[in-house]
Amino acid sequence: MGSRNVAVFFGGPSVEHDVSIISALQMIEALRDEHAPIGVYIDREGKWWTGDALLEVANYGNLGDAGARRAHLRLGAGPQLHVERRSRFGSKDEVLSIDAAVCAIHGTGGEDGSLLGAMELAGIPYVGGGVGAAASAMNKATAKAVFAAAGIEVNRHHLARRGDSPSDTAAAAAEMGFPCYVKPLSLGSSIGVSRCEDTGELEDALDLVYEIDRAALIEPSLEQALEVNCAVLGRPGSDLTVSETEQPVKNDGVTLGFEDKYLSRGGKAGEGTSSKGEGDTASTSRIIPAPLSDQMNSNVKATARHAHDALGFSGVVRYDFFVSDSEVILNEANTVPGSFAFYLFEPVGVSFSTLARQLVEIAEVEASEARATTRTFESLLLAQRSGGNKR
Repeated sequence: MGSRNVAVFFGGPSVEHDVSIISALQMIEALRDEHAPIGVYIDREGKWWTGDALLEVANYGNLGDAGARRAHLRLGAGPQLHVERRSRFGSKDEVLSIDAAVCAIHGTGGEDGSLLGAMELAGIPYVGGGVGAAASAMNKATAKAVFAAAGIEVNRHHLARRGDSPSDTAAAAAEMGFPCYVKPLSLGSSIGVSRCEDTGELEDALDLVYEIDRAALIEPSLEQALEVNCAVLGRPGSDLTVSETEQPVKNDGVTLGFEDKYLSRGGKAGEGTSSKGEGDTASTSRIIPAPLSDQMNSNVKATARHAHDALGFSGVVRYDFFVSDSEVILNEANTVPGSFAFYLFEPVGVSFSTLARQLVEIAEVEASEARATTRTFESLLLAQRSGGNKR
């Protein structure tokens, strides 16, 4: 395939902003083995930055002083990144050709398909799509509908929106039964997720969600089920690579929160998160493979494969499940999983650098498929409207 200029986009207007930085630095390091990665950081105000200064976490307090340069896309100008270049003779953009793009933005502005839409318009091959599949997976209610339609078991839920009657929402939650979980409709990393024992806690949880999202999902708590994750790499119509399973371990024994996933001491997320890309942003305490029977472990992997086919996603997705003695219930799909779930693929013989290479290959195959698809055609409509065709 040869070396490619691969832009890794990260940061963004998301509550998972800092997690994205870590995942991106790891991906940039993994890409170096075969490609020329270009980091493109989107700060919280929406400004785009690039340059070697992005490789050091300590620089994110003041990237301009650290030597980072402003960058932007010009839609319609082709697959190029325009980088501001100033000198005493004036300012002129440096143009960098982009052969492929990787979205490392967790949540809003990236994982939800927003950035991928820009890649489509700019003509930049990208991994992690298409736009519709990414957007569907990000909306937890839509994702449940997609998977249920494919015959995959999902947890019951009630969708609550800002402005809904509090009494109606409380009644729906009570019907499902307490304890229940309240989670933002379109966020990840367990941010804003609450376990509620009663109506009072439910109201507080909804207040929190409505500060960071426009809607909430209320689900019954599956107290006796085991949480198990499994990732899948590939694109529609291709051979899929299914990872090993994991059981993330909860510090309090009840909920797996942001702190468990990213801030626990003594684990990989707390160490080695420099530009070297060591460590990972996933739960720092986990059991790989998950403590399941051989048959149930196979069932989880088969369900993950089936979910990937149903979603029609091109790239890597981590699928999160609730598993009991006889059931595999799909909880949600993470289309930009922390650290791209590389730690789940390593046990099946896929290194992070191999994962990165395969993602770039997927981007190129998807772009080739798009070029082979007719999207526009000539019609007589304008000629008829202008009187140029008198038939």
